[in-house]
Amino acid sequence: MIEKDLHDLSQLIPISQAEIVLEKQIEAAPPFVVSALLAVPGPDIHAVACDHTLRAAWQKLLEDLKKQFQRRVKNRDLHTRDREQLHSVDRQRTGAV
Repeated sequence: MIEKDLHDLSQLIPISQAEIVLEKQIEAAPPFVVSALLAVPGPDIHAVACDHTLRAAWQKLLEDLKKQFQRRVKNRDLHTRDREQLHSVDRQRTGAV
């Protein structure tokens, strides 16, 4: 399940390395803690989530990772679009095609 979910995420941004830690803390409430550190282009992405079941903790973590990935893709696309517009304005000023 974890491998499939990470593969799906890597469709947005390539993941070169993933460190996933699944913990059950007997004295804690909620007892399940899941953490992820993903090596991707640019700054690494990390998240932590906890819940009363391992599956619920993983789902929370996965949602957080998806949001971070989507935000990164959106920012990259905005940056690319802004850069293209800037180059277009420069070409118009210089008369280049």
